[in-house]
Amino acid sequence: MVEVIIAVDVGSSSVKCNAYAYSVGDASSEDGAIASNGHSSEAPLDCLAQNAKVMRAVQPQTGKVVALDQIITAVEECISNVLSSLDAAMGQDFSVVAVGFSSFTMNLIGLDAEGQPLGEEASISYACNTAEVVEEVERLKRELGQGEQRVLYQRTGTPIHGAYAMPQLRVMYERQRELCEKIHHWQPISNLCIARWTGQKAQGMPLSYCEASWTGLLNFRTCEYEPAALALLPSEACRRALPRTVCDVDESISSGLSSEYQSKWPQLADACFFLGVGDGAVANIGSKCVTPDRIACTIGTSAAARVCVPLPILPAEQEPEFSLQVPNGLFCYRIDRHHVLLGGALTDGGSAVEWIRQLLNLNDSKDFSECIERVGEALKRAEEEAYQNTIEKSKPTLSTVPFLSGERSTGYRSGATGVLFGLTRDTTSTDLVQSCLEGITLRLGAIIDRIQQFVDPHGDEHSQDFRPQIIVSGKGLEVNRVWRQMIANCTGLETILDKSTFGGTCRGVAVLVLSKLNEASSFPAEPVGGHGTLKYPPQPRSENYWKKLSEQQESLISAVSPLYGAGKS
Repeated sequence: MVEVIIAVDVGSSSVKCNAYAYSVGDASSEDGAIASNGHSSEAPLDCLAQNAKVMRAVQPQTGKVVALDQIITAVEECISNVLSSLDAAMGQDFSVVAVGFSSFTMNLIGLDAEGQPLGEEASISYACNTAEVVEEVERLKRELGQGEQRVLYQRTGTPIHGAYAMPQLRVMYERQRELCEKIHHWQPISNLCIARWTGQKAQGMPLSYCEASWTGLLNFRTCEYEPAALALLPSEACRRALPRTVCDVDESISSGLSSEYQSKWPQLADACFFLGVGDGAVANIGSKCVTPDRIACTIGTSAAARVCVPLPILPAEQEPEFSLQVPNGLFCYRIDRHHVLLGGALTDGGSAVEWIRQLLNLNDSKDFSECIERVGEALKRAEEEAYQNTIEKSKPTLSTVPFLSGERSTGYRSGATGVLFGLTRDTTSTDLVQSCLEGITLRLGAIIDRIQQFVDPHGDEHSQDFRPQIIVSGKGLEVNRVWRQMIANCTGLETILDKSTFGGTCRGVAVLVLSKLNEASSFPAEPVGGHGTLKYPPQPRSENYWKKLSEQQESLISAVSPLYGAGKS
């Protein structure tokens, strides 16, 4: 009998479901490696079936969760299709033991007293960048002052920014009072699905540490709501509407299906349902980036670079010691009771590339692939010219600030927008695509530089053998060889595409669930490599070009920041 984990991922642009075979407590591996916790150094997972549906889940700019019913329907169709595939391939020779869930974070859906969703307007997400919320962010910053902002930042791991719950809730409860009077509960999409399937009341579902942390309201050290953050919410009614209980992903496991879903999915009759987690956390786990020497770099719709750091929950009386200082410009989210996730994110990653493709009418895959090849050749020439110091001083270099939907890391500037500088009559479509890719790469490079300073604060002088690796994932990097080399050259770090981590978010859900089933206090330290792995060392003659490009972009951001209306945050 094959034991199976079902992993569901609701992204901002697609829904996915994968089924993995696994073995609980199996501490063996092909090379016999055993981790210090007694478990395998590799996650014994084999993907048996998968299904996906493309759909938009979040409204750009407003951040509203759109077509919730369609999202849930898509999730259920993906699960049904995967179960059908398992039936066809294996008959009765499998048993689904667990179902894990991840979703784009943060997301919260407003429910009425009966636990029913109140529609698109009663929702918030990470993608919000409206003028009203931007104004509220600035109002909050003035109210708190820099000192209180810093303290709150170090407690929650999040700055005051429109991507988090606090400013969005303050605006909603002030401007949509009639709607907010109907909101009795806030819950994420994951909990709505689990409650629906298991027959529970959604309004009573607890929130995982991971999803709670992404709201910006959780103290990531103590894993309790941060009192100073709650005090800034607009009303007592708003505070009461938050999930009252926060716990680890495996501390509130649901089991058993409602009669409707028992009939629909008999294969899940004995499965346990784990609480949802943030997609960024499991992207790291699925990419085998579970130790500080591996930096996960993911480009999907958005983009991010993150590192997993061991940090147990601290008693409240120890919390003020701030044993982990969050570097300025980065976030720190709780993953589970043993780990946190440190890094930074861009709202626009692959979405910025899609924008430039549509703008330049490069929607045809062949046309775009040919353009990327031209970008690669042009980049090699530019890097060599910079190395030889032969670039004409009068020749302008395009510079892109890719803040099409606002800025998160590293500046968190309110009201930020995209900028393209250096246009001339000679500018070509290839130049524009190259500059767009470079702009995103440079912002990820700024995040990775801060991560490096955190994991290796003394620099190479004191740690000659320590060089983090970058493990890339997400469609934007999986299909674009030129972009992978850009990441390596920009950061000066070896960049690796490990094809065994494809579908990294769902894979990460499965690894996380497996570790909980095994009662392990750490994630498996899986080796990177194997068949199909591609490695991209930084090209030694590229450093001058990327240094110049980085300085130019930083100068451009500084120059235009006052035009955003807020200056630097």
